[in-house]
Amino acid sequence: MKYRTVGIFAHIDSGKTTLTERILFEAGKISAVGSIEDGTTESDSLQEEIERGISIRTTFHSIPWKTTFGEFQIQLVDTPGHIDFRNQVTDLLAAMEIAIVVLEAGAGVQSQARLVMEELLKAEIPMVFFINKLDRFDEEYLDTLVSLEEILQGAPVSLFQKGESGKLEYYLKNPSRFPKSVKEEVLSWSDELLLSSWNDPSGQTDYSLIALRTGPGQGKLYPVYGGSAKTGEGVRELLDLVLWTEPKAKKESSLDEFPLLVLSRRTDPNLGRYAVVYPTEDRHVETFYKTLQKQKNLGLKETTETSTHPLQIIDPDSEEKLTQVTQGKLVFLQEHPDLVLLPGSPVSVKTNFDLEGKHSERSPSPFSIAIEPELASEKEFWLCRLEELGWEDPGYRVIEKEETGQLVLFGRGELHLEIGIRRILERTEKKLQFSSINIAKIELLKKMSHKVALEHRAFEDQKSSGALIAVLEDTADFSKQIAFEVSLPEEVKNSIETSFLEACLYGFYGEEVAGLRLRVISYEMPKGEMQTTLTLLKVAILAGVRELFPSNTKLVGPLTEVDVMVDADHLGVVLSDLSRRSAKVVSIFEAVAGKSHLKANAPAQNLLGFSGALRNMTKGIGISWERTAFTYEFHAVLKE
Repeated sequence: MKYRTVGIFAHIDSGKTTLTERILFEAGKISAVGSIEDGTTESDSLQEEIERGISIRTTFHSIPWKTTFGEFQIQLVDTPGHIDFRNQVTDLLAAMEIAIVVLEAGAGVQSQARLVMEELLKAEIPMVFFINKLDRFDEEYLDTLVSLEEILQGAPVSLFQKGESGKLEYYLKNPSRFPKSVKEEVLSWSDELLLSSWNDPSGQTDYSLIALRTGPGQGKLYPVYGGSAKTGEGVRELLDLVLWTEPKAKKESSLDEFPLLVLSRRTDPNLGRYAVVYPTEDRHVETFYKTLQKQKNLGLKETTETSTHPLQIIDPDSEEKLTQVTQGKLVFLQEHPDLVLLPGSPVSVKTNFDLEGKHSERSPSPFSIAIEPELASEKEFWLCRLEELGWEDPGYRVIEKEETGQLVLFGRGELHLEIGIRRILERTEKKLQFSSINIAKIELLKKMSHKVALEHRAFEDQKSSGALIAVLEDTADFSKQIAFEVSLPEEVKNSIETSFLEACLYGFYGEEVAGLRLRVISYEMPKGEMQTTLTLLKVAILAGVRELFPSNTKLVGPLTEVDVMVDADHLGVVLSDLSRRSAKVVSIFEAVAGKSHLKANAPAQNLLGFSGALRNMTKGIGISWERTAFTYEFHAVLKE
């Protein structure tokens, strides 16, 4: 049996989950196609997914598929389309062998699809494109092909056409029905195959089919099919094309490594905590235990009886323990205290290095919400709930404020946090109090270079901190730095550094000050007791540096890019709402079927609640996509 891991990626509401549902039906896994509107799909089973009509969690489906060139077991991965859950998409890429990118006819290539394609190109994953909703928009997809060429830096090849009967025809099924120019397009990426085709006038070998098999894996060919996930037109042909295409080659692991890639983490009443993992090679399970013994020195018994081993690898279909894993066949690995199961990374042995923490630091979120249990005695209960939430989705992070005892939940966006809160409140009558969503902000030093003389006197001017001459200037980023152009005793340097950082904790607007450097030019140390001098020096720096903040800092926060697809009839009211939120409109253009597509930028704090307001303004028809970031190059200046 050949296993093939296939990811389905798309912009939100392009028909990704509908396509998954249709594939399951065509493969005989379900007896009827479920409906997103009715909440009856196989992929979206969480209550939040059913209520909102969007995917918020990656789902995995194993389906058999027969073709004229072999039998396959497809491991279909349906990914969330909303930007708040993008980490679930990137975590999967290392295991993806081929990707189906779903595009909506008439809408061009939308923002989230563009981001996904950039990630897929970077990961060198073969792509097959499916232009969906042709039952509604017929031939309105030329703009999509033009947009694809711009993103891919290469021409996509349209391999479907309308036949004489009015039905769509597909190249792989019958290449002879297509014009010669299409065959030449398919062959154009390989001079060798093109030359072989010319040297075979009899046409005994169809070299275009060889080019179609190998080109996507080389990153040289981007085949495009079209159809309708809702009606099923083109879906069977799409799967045949995906399986015909050679998958991405996998790198071999050494015997001292775990050749298991973690794709996602789950909790099950029967299995407990486990990870969905992708084996990158065939290997007996016994070797995993020996690797663990070697790296952790646990002293485990060397035996092939899996019941005596602490590691449990489970077959997802039968839920039986395995003694052997097969390359490409997804399996479940139960949580183990000596293993790190971090989505997007290979399984590894735990060390003193906190991998989970480092993972969170790579992409810190500016969104958070403060939580307080109604009863202090229930704090441990809620901590357990939050920890379970973070286990399934490491995009959530919880900290406890030492000074107040409050719990703070960080998430990747407004929707991400809202859903996180709803999920921990499920199936319990216990009560939580929580704040509104907080968005990180800082004070940024304005462009300046200001020379200061800092000194503080006490005890009727008999004691002095000494005269410190320094320059306060802005940096090229959000950092805080201190530089010494004079040699000083270590205790004096430490006092200056700690005082400077403390002065930056609370600026004029009450936020931490960033983007500044203190350059110490000279210091005249007074005579007298060192401890008194250091105390007075601290006062001098705190007072002197803070005195400069009111007129020299500005309040900044994350910037949000928003894409909105809305009926032209509702465009005016949406623009009015964005104006009220101080959004800057970047572009507006007409899409299809009376739809307008607009892009805008606004401070993230101004766009809280915008998605819900958009639904209300447009009677549920309007769709928005938002991306928030907070870097030196990408931030909003807030009203002061």
